[in-house]
Amino acid sequence: MAAGNPTSGRLGNAGTYVFLAVVSAFMLVPIYWIVATSFKPTSEILVTPTTLLTTHPTLDHYRTALAGDFRRYLVNSLIAAGGSTALGFVLSVPAAWGFAKFAYPGSSALLSFTVVTRVFPPIALALPFFLQFRAFGLIDNPLGLIIAYLPIVLPLMIWILTGFFRDFPDELVEAARMDGLGTPGILVRIVMPLSLPGLGVAALFGFLVAWNEFVIALTITRTPAAQTMPVGISTLITQFQTLWGEMMAVAAIYLLPVLAVTVATQRGLVRGLMAGSTKG
Repeated sequence: MAAGNPTSGRLGNAGTYVFLAVVSAFMLVPIYWIVATSFKPTSEILVTPTTLLTTHPTLDHYRTALAGDFRRYLVNSLIAAGGSTALGFVLSVPAAWGFAKFAYPGSSALLSFTVVTRVFPPIALALPFFLQFRAFGLIDNPLGLIIAYLPIVLPLMIWILTGFFRDFPDELVEAARMDGLGTPGILVRIVMPLSLPGLGVAALFGFLVAWNEFVIALTITRTPAAQTMPVGISTLITQFQTLWGEMMAVAAIYLLPVLAVTVATQRGLVRGLMAGSTKG
């Protein structure tokens, strides 16, 4: 068999690297613009043409943001996103295991119905949620946000985990049953420890969905006591002006938890995505 042309191989690799560099630039430039603008004084932000770097960096926008209600908004976002992800994790693991390993007539249709609810736009849920939550006294309540986010977090987590659990070795399950473990024990002591990459992917994507949600939070919250960061950021667009400096400062702060979680779980996240890509 003739050896491949090394020149063609190098050109192919170079083209791949150029493509990846272009894609990375498209992804990183908006983040850079947010951070750079957050350090610009207002006079530089509004100047035309704009500049990539500031000659007079300032922390005034961060001081203004941290002195207002945005610390409360950030805490509310962490409570709502973290709470709905944790609750979704508790519910999605047994549900996904049931769909993956205990097939019965109609189970595929039920799984499809569960997942298809994920495609509903949040605006379609806003009015029903408002009416129901008002009846139960959950308007402007962090607990209400946790419950409201669950229908958009849970289907996604079930869908991701079902794919992982379908290829979990049946031999390990049978061996655990022979040792006297029931289904809850198998899940907790065998399946979950061996499925950490998949669990991490599901939890991270569920958290991101809840973390970025805006419409439902805007509908069922009224005051900074329960409002989340996306709703708080929208208050910086007033009738007469847009406070770009404060908005960019708050957006930069809002990115930090997601970046921290992503960097901390990067290795497991890549393993989980690679494993999930091979599922049949």
